[in-house]
Formats: sequence, structure tokens, C-alpha cells
Amino acid sequence: MYNIKFKALSKRGYFTLLALLIAITSFAQEITINGVVIDETDTPLIGATVQVKNTQKGVVTDFDGKFSIKANSNATLIISYIGYKNQEIKIKGQKNLNIKLEPDNAMLDEVIVVGYGSMKKSDLTGSVSSVAAKSIEGFKTGSVVEALGGQIAGVQITQSDGTPGSGFDIKIRGVGTVNGDSSPLYIVDGFEVSSIDYLPNSDIESVEVLKDASASAIYGARAANGVVLVTTKSGKEGKAVITYNGSATYRNIPKKLDMLSTYEFAALQVELNPTKYGTTYYQEGNDSDGVPYRHQTLEDYLTDPGIDWQSESFKPTWSQNHDFSISGGTKETKYAASFSHFDENGIFTNSGYKKNAGKLRINQKITKFITFDATINYANTVKEGIGTSGTGGTLNMLSNILRFRPTGGNNVTNDELLNSVFDPLELSENTTYSQINPIKQAEAVKDRRQSELWGANAALTVQLMKNLTFKASATYNTTNTRRDLFYGENSSQAYRSGGVYGSTQMQKDLRWQSSNTLTYKKKINKKNTFDIMLGHEFSFRSSELLYGQSKDFPFPNLGNDNLGIGATPSSVSTSRSDKKLLSYFARGNYNFDNRYLFTATIRADGSTVFSAKNKWGYFPSFSAAWRVYRKKNS
Repeated sequence: MYNIKFKALSKRGYFTLLALLIAITSFAQEITINGVVIDETDTPLIGATVQVKNTQKGVVTDFDGKFSIKANSNATLIISYIGYKNQEIKIKGQKNLNIKLEPDNAMLDEVIVVGYGSMKKSDLTGSVSSVAAKSIEGFKTGSVVEALGGQIAGVQITQSDGTPGSGFDIKIRGVGTVNGDSSPLYIVDGFEVSSIDYLPNSDIESVEVLKDASASAIYGARAANGVVLVTTKSGKEGKAVITYNGSATYRNIPKKLDMLSTYEFAALQVELNPTKYGTTYYQEGNDSDGVPYRHQTLEDYLTDPGIDWQSESFKPTWSQNHDFSISGGTKETKYAASFSHFDENGIFTNSGYKKNAGKLRINQKITKFITFDATINYANTVKEGIGTSGTGGTLNMLSNILRFRPTGGNNVTNDELLNSVFDPLELSENTTYSQINPIKQAEAVKDRRQSELWGANAALTVQLMKNLTFKASATYNTTNTRRDLFYGENSSQAYRSGGVYGSTQMQKDLRWQSSNTLTYKKKINKKNTFDIMLGHEFSFRSSELLYGQSKDFPFPNLGNDNLGIGATPSSVSTSRSDKKLLSYFARGNYNFDNRYLFTATIRADGSTVFSAKNKWGYFPSFSAAWRVYRKKNS
């Protein structure tokens, strides 16, 4: 006979049972919801996203706009689709849903910049990507290009090395040339510039990237690698608004590459070449002076920390950014002024980058039909240090950091190795080539690059009649750059050339451009609209260069400040070049019933860089688009 005993549940047991009942109840309330997502014309939307709010659970609609998802009976579904407003639907036990999305007119009516004008995003027929100010100004970087990384589909942005102020390489839809320059064309506020690194992030209004031939053909051959259009901020009607934004950033390398310990390195060296390194790293007994060897056996390296070249080369540092702006105005006069300071100390030894930029802009409405815009830009950048890439080849600093041996062995102490310009062991074996100490090399080489830009542009816009607008614009800017390079006595270059030497290169780039456009826009009736733009442009660019090098200095203290005291002026050179470009262009857009869109462009460029027999190049394009969401069912 069984003797069954009943025990009262403890408080903990009641809580466990209650939690189990709640879980079972919640599971029982999960239902399967089937539905279809359609647009405002009742056309099924393919690929719409259906997600359970506050969860990671989600599905996409099929070719018929249908979906099926499991969710709690009181959950909320979020339905989203590009170009449409997001919609939240409370399930409330419903198992079948018919969801109609509404177009997001604010997104479709967004006006973006295109070549020599602007148009609604919804009217585009070419491939254009746009990045707004809020996606850029939050990045505290030394270059606008760096802030664009990862934000534009089909655009690859890479940095030459991690040194502050180092350049960026932009490739739009791959490389468009085999052996030429693959950089895109940069246009800032309607005018061509060599680069956009001088612009502060806080002054960017928007960035548009023209990615295909249809969108970029208006710029001709220069746009073979795509076009980056930048619009900077202007004043707005209202009281003066003063803005300051400052930040300081602490920089450190949290994780370093795993390298061989002193024990592993010494064991590997002896294993690879026991004859050569048998006594270099450990040996029993005493040296010729009767002093015991530092490392008697391999096991002595277990307590030898050696040299951590990564920790010695990369030091924690700070960077700071300060942005100041003031803007405002009346209906007739608007103004905007800004100043930005960016200072970044490099984590790698003896490197840094500073940038100061300022801008003043005036927008004046002279009469009801005439407006005048003027902008003055200034930028000064200073980049110092040879960076982790060094001068390449055997003098690549990052490579030397990773390759330099972590211990001096029995021949030299770790401190002596750390403070040696060359590896004493390799120098004794080969006087023409030796492992260079990356820290000493970075400290011994002075590489300072300074660039100063002054620019001014102006535009006069006249409304000749109701639908006809004429715009004349011009720009003038000059960039002066100077690079001072001095190889001190502890540098590899001075050792190989027999003494210290230095060089200075000064370059002046001048650019001016004028353009005139005539734009006619006409809405014939409710279904037919078109616009035509005709334009003419002339641009001039010149470059002057002066280079001097000297060596055999009696004392190197002055460095590049007085190359004349060098006994041997080893190199002096000058150069000057200029080029001119004359262009005519036209573009036409036709819109039928807000459904069928057509764009045609053509540009003719006559350039002094073309051959004598082919002075002109012609670049036509045509594109069409069909708005699927506007198509009605038959």
C-alpha cells in the first residue's frame, strides 16, 4: 500500500508556478497573422517590411504583397516601405489584415542639388544619392569625406593610412580608369574644387553623389568617375542665431596585435639558425670581462618583458573640435558666418593635424526679380609627421613596428635597442641595409605640409519673365601649399646619403571660372510639364611650383628655415602650367502625368589639354523613368 504525503508549497514554489502559468498563457495568446500590403492605388507592394514592434521578429511581403507572421494577439505591427509613411497596426486579436500605405510626400518632394540646378527627388531619372546635414555634422572628423563613409550605396571610401589628415580615396561604382586618376569631380556650391577636405563638417547642408552617366553627363569628361556635389549652409530669415559646438575626444588603441614574446622569439631564432644565433640570445658562463651573460638559458626570457614596440610607438592622445556660427537676416538680406577649428594629435609618434576654416555668405534680394549671392571662404591646414606608412618600402613605419625584434639578447640591453637608430645586430652584418627604429625615424624626420586657401564666389540671378530665369556666376580661388621635409642625423636617409639634408616645395594653384545659365520651366496643363536649361562655362587653372634641396649642413638646427647654409644645393627646379576649358551644355526634362519622366543632356567641351586635331569632346545622355506607385490598375 502506497503512503502518499502532501506537502505545502513554499513561497518560492508559488512564484515558480505563477511564472510558469504566465508563460503558458502568453504562449497560448500567440497567433498567426496573415495580410496584404498595398499602395494608395491598391497595387500590392513587393518587399514591404512587416515587423513586430519592440522585437527583432519581422518578414517582407511577397510578389503579391502578402505576408504571414506570428505575434502576440495584443502586439503592434510596424509596416514600412521606401517612399511611404511608416504605419503601426495594433493586432487586437485580428488574424487577417489589409494594410494601405500612404506616400511620404515630404520625402518625394525633397529638393536635391543636381548639375547646374536642383529638382525634386521624385523627378530624378538618374542615379543620385543624398546625405543630409544631420548625418554629417555629428561626426568629429578632420575631413567631410571620412564622415560620408558607409552612408552612400555604391561609394567606396578608403584612407591611405591612419595618420591624422591623410587623404581619402573615393571610388563611385568601382574604378573607371586603368592608369589615370580615379577621383570623382568635386563641386562645392556650384563650382569645381580640387578637394573637399577643407570644409568643416558643421558647415555642410547636403551632399549629393551623381553615380551614373545620365546624372553626371552634364559635367562632361571630368565626371567620368562620378560627381560629388556639396552645398554649404546659408542664412535664413529671422533673428540672429548664434551657435557653438565644441568637443574633446580621448584616443587610444584598446587592442593591439598579438606578437611573439621574448621567449618565443628567442626560441624561434635559435631553432631557425642555431649556428648564427646560438650564442646571440642566451649562453652559459661569463663574457670576456668576467661578467655573467644576461641570459644563461632560454628560460631566462620567461621573466624578460622585452620591448613592446606597439606600446612604445602608439600613445594615448586627445583631439578637439570647436565650431562657431552666426546666421539670420530679413526677407531681403540674409547672412551666415562660421568659423571652425579642428586639432588632432596623432596616436603615432610625432604626428598631428590642424585645420582652421572660416566662411562669410550674403544673400541679397535687390529687387523682386533680382537676387545676389556672395561667399568668401578661408581654410588653413597643417599636417605634420611621416605617418605609419613612412616613405614606403623598407621604411614603412607600421611594418618596422611589427618586425623589430622584441629583445636585444645578450649583445645589447633592451634600453640600448630601444634607443638605437638601427638594429645593431643587423647593422654589423649589412651596413647598407638595417632594420630602422620606427620611433627614432619618426622623431628624426620633419615632414610638415601646410595649405592655405582663399576663395570667393558670386552669383546674380535675374527672373526675366514668369518662367524664364538667367543666372550668371563666377568664382576665384587660390591655394598656396608648402612642404618642408628635413632628414635629421638619426634618420635612415641621412645615414645612407652621408649626412643630413632637407628640401622645401612651394606651390600655388589658381582657379577661376565663370558660367551662365538660362532656364525655362513650363507647366502646359495638369499632365504635361517640362523645363529646359542652356548653359555656357569657361574655366582657367594654373599651377606654379618651386622646389629646392640642400645638404651638407654645418649645423642642422635651422632645418628648412635656412636651406641656404647647406654647402651643396643638390637640386633646384621650377615649373608652371595652365589649362583652359570652354563648355556649352543643355538639359531638358519632361514629366507626363507625374508617371513618365524623361531627361536628356548634352555637353560640348573644348580644352587646351586635348590634341590639336580633337579639341572638342561631346557627351550626350538620355534617361527615362516610370513611377510604379502612380500606375493605376486597368
